[in-house]
Amino acid sequence: MSGRIATIDGGAAMMFVGKPPWHGLGQKFESPPRTAKDAIQAAHLDWKVVKKPVYACDSDHFCKMPGYHATFRADLWGKQECRPFGLVGEDYQVFQNSEAFSFFDPLIETGELAYETAGAIGTGEQIWVLAKVKGEIVVKEEDLVEKYLLLSNGHDGHTALQIRFTPVRVVCWNTLTMALATRGDLLKAHHGLGFHRRVERTQDAVKEILGYYDKIEKQYQRFLAVTLGNEKLAKYTNLVFPEPKRKPNQKEHSFQEAVEQNKRLRETSARLSREGLGNSKPGIHGTLWAAYNGVTQLVDHHLCYDDPWRRFESICFGDGARIKQRAFDVAVEFAKN
Repeated sequence: MSGRIATIDGGAAMMFVGKPPWHGLGQKFESPPRTAKDAIQAAHLDWKVVKKPVYACDSDHFCKMPGYHATFRADLWGKQECRPFGLVGEDYQVFQNSEAFSFFDPLIETGELAYETAGAIGTGEQIWVLAKVKGEIVVKEEDLVEKYLLLSNGHDGHTALQIRFTPVRVVCWNTLTMALATRGDLLKAHHGLGFHRRVERTQDAVKEILGYYDKIEKQYQRFLAVTLGNEKLAKYTNLVFPEPKRKPNQKEHSFQEAVEQNKRLRETSARLSREGLGNSKPGIHGTLWAAYNGVTQLVDHHLCYDDPWRRFESICFGDGARIKQRAFDVAVEFAKN
């Protein structure tokens, strides 16, 4: 995923509701847009993608490359500023921005979801739509978790359509993790043959899985009921950040740097479990819930990224998301035992 928000037709390709995001870009709505059309126009994404055949040429020859195509913005085709999004195969199925924005429409209409933010990254080759789910998870009194669905899609030939459940702890705005491994195949669709049938299955799965938020509330409350002393906290952080394995041909100093970095992650995570936002409150301090949120706060707010959009990519889809998933899985096992 490219490390910057797209600039399209002279404007930032983003819309948001309420408080401006950290970069201050995009078109603001005071209340959520009611239709996909309003949201997509505000985000400067009201254009189609086309697939064109690829040719190879030199000064003497001009030859079509069988099975190869490139994706482009349809409204820029033939213009000087037209640039390909990516190289795709014969069977690649385009999923238009309008389809992505309207994906949540049935749930928007019933009031179960509301558009929160949307936009594009790079030159428009990857887009996202974030929708807020009605209601909140109550972990303890004022410790609330808001519920979101994140849809992302790419026109580059590499990025599948994905739906992610993204709870956010209000007290510190940590993005948490929801384990959906048993239904993960239904929440991801690659752009090959049968793509649109898989999208329909994904849409049905989203409606069904919304009910899983009730289960996740109970899971978070189980985390809250588990007390961790220093020894158990160390065991938890060691499992979340396992000792790095030496890579083939890795130099000694490089391996030692990885070991030291992993040690710092463990120490910072443990410190944040005690001192992090919301974790020092009575009834939360010293619990598995605090330890889990120590990891999520570390990933979301303390790791360094060279660009804010690389941070966004990591915490939602990349290494940061994988760390948080591991933190959740380890916490589930701790709660069982």
